[in-house]
Amino acid sequence: MTTTRVGGRRVWLRLLQPGDADLISRFFWRLSKETVYRRFFSPITLPNEPLLKKLVDVDHCDREALIALDDQGIVGVARYGTGIGGSHDVAVVVADDWQGQGLGGLLIRRLGHIARMRGIASFHATMLGDNARAQSLVRGLSPRATMRFESGYVEADIPLRPTA
Repeated sequence: MTTTRVGGRRVWLRLLQPGDADLISRFFWRLSKETVYRRFFSPITLPNEPLLKKLVDVDHCDREALIALDDQGIVGVARYGTGIGGSHDVAVVVADDWQGQGLGGLLIRRLGHIARMRGIASFHATMLGDNARAQSLVRGLSPRATMRFESGYVEADIPLRPTA
């Protein structure tokens, strides 16, 4: 676990563990309906058992998640998993009271670093077409990212910089 400051507040970063289902469930209470919709593209009041199981299903290789915590629990999650055709889908969600302070960027950059160290060359992201913050995160992760609009969504391919 590492400690850092974001927006003047202390946050702890660590990899998600399979036993963190309760933390993930409580995290949903910190998210507005809009934030949940932007992350999952559908309204979810509370995650059911199958969704919770899927959210904590990490193997620390092809499926990884990095969490940020404050004194009350999780405040952000960035994750990747193997998608269609061997690509690695990436997603980030940040608690509403932490949005706009750089936490999402910190999480996705650290997750990108982890992925590169594991030999992953690129991420793929799907976001709502009007989600300017998510699009900004993608551009911040890689200036070579490409985005295309498809039926109200933005599909992004994000090459990860090679490690030195």
